[in-house]
Amino acid sequence: MKAFLCAIISLFVLCLTGCNKPPEPKFKHKGHTVTWFMKHDEVLKQTLKLCSDDPAKYNKEPDCINALHAANQLSAGELHPIDW
Repeated sequence: MKAFLCAIISLFVLCLTGCNKPPEPKFKHKGHTVTWFMKHDEVLKQTLKLCSDDPAKYNKEPDCINALHAANQLSAGELHPIDW
């Protein structure tokens, strides 16, 4: 009887762990290039805002790195380059 009860409880716990909602992706599209960001200014601004709001979380994301490089290239010649 104890083995049957343990098996039922274990099965119940396994079922509950499978019910968790999967984590949402941080970025809708991953892997945009620097050139792509330079052509899509609105997405560049949104990505830079997201990345600068939590740099500890997103600084290794490819889109953050590419967006930062695109913004720096676009601001070349300005007095204050974008840096976060």
